[in-house]
Amino acid sequence: MRALLLVVAAASVALLAGCADDGGQAAPPPGRSLATSRALTPTAHLFGDFVQARLDVIVDRDDLDPDRVKASLDFLPYRIQNGVKRSREDFSHFTRLRWEATLRCITIACVPSRLQSVLGAQEGRGERRTYRFKPTRVTYEDPKTGKVSRLRQVFWPPLDAISRLSPEAQEIPSYASLGPGGEFGATLAPVDEPTFRVPAWLLGGALLVAALALLALPITLIVREVRRRRPAPRSGEQLSPLESALMRVERMRDHGDVEEQREALEALAFELDGDGRAARVRALAWRHDAPAAADTTALLTELRGADGASV
Repeated sequence: MRALLLVVAAASVALLAGCADDGGQAAPPPGRSLATSRALTPTAHLFGDFVQARLDVIVDRDDLDPDRVKASLDFLPYRIQNGVKRSREDFSHFTRLRWEATLRCITIACVPSRLQSVLGAQEGRGERRTYRFKPTRVTYEDPKTGKVSRLRQVFWPPLDAISRLSPEAQEIPSYASLGPGGEFGATLAPVDEPTFRVPAWLLGGALLVAALALLALPITLIVREVRRRRPAPRSGEQLSPLESALMRVERMRDHGDVEEQREALEALAFELDGDGRAARVRALAWRHDAPAAADTTALLTELRGADGASV
């Protein structure tokens, strides 16, 4: 009889052990619908190395729908590489939900800094830095009401980042798994792709447009000055003041603005002072609207014809 009881007890222990090992996680304690576990591997690493984060949530499917269980992971200043992997495994009437992420930090926020002392802040670099991440919230969405409630808050173990430039190998703890000269070793791993707040092509185009806009004013002034210059006489003969004034009016008619046309006509009227035609020229120059090209041409033809000059 005792032998039979021992056999039954051994079988019971083996059955319980099998249930506990199924899926790699133990079921929730009696009376509870949820159990959690978490791990960071390794818990101490050299600057720039990768760290594996794992969160396991065991739920009782009789009480909770596994598809409605969510977990928010935040490991700042570490960045999650290639997203978070979520997997599911069912055993008995339980479900194991697992979240796995690869962490890495290569920014200035992860450079070890020296600690404060009675002498104040110490200069130079530090040897290690300890990080304590925000707790992860495990939530559940009620299928009837849609209300999201918190099932559990999971606290992560501290993570130590160790400088690769320690002056002495003995200052690096043994659990960092360094061999001889490992304090100056490097891990070859690809860096993250660069990101931009503004696309490079858009920024380059905007700068080019701004540069052209800055050149618009000096180019306008240069063109205006070139137009104002008088062309050199074709022959060596000296032009009369009246003929020079006529040529200026003709040039401003073709290339000048309204103000320049008025000034040229006023200069022509000055040369015609004492002549009745000066009043007509001034009337054309200072009338309310801009001098018309046809009126200016007719006036030039008349004046040159009267003075015996060729058009």
